[in-house]
Amino acid sequence: MNTDFLLVLGMVICLLAVPNAIKAYSESLSPKFATGMIVIGGVMFVAALILHPVGYSFADIPHAVLRVMVGIMDFLRK
Repeated sequence: MNTDFLLVLGMVICLLAVPNAIKAYSESLSPKFATGMIVIGGVMFVAALILHPVGYSFADIPHAVLRVMVGIMDFLRK
């Protein structure tokens, strides 16, 4: 579950960096914060790929997202 959480959180951080980068480019600013978010999210994503015992395939990613969502719902229910 820990590597699933790292994988999903890394993907979410990278996806959230995209609008921030677009906003920075549209205002003619350097996207420093978006770059940092992409680096942090990428490190989390790669760490999950390396630390998972058997690795992930593309077909495993949706299942990992569902496992994380179910885990969050179970945590909130307690």
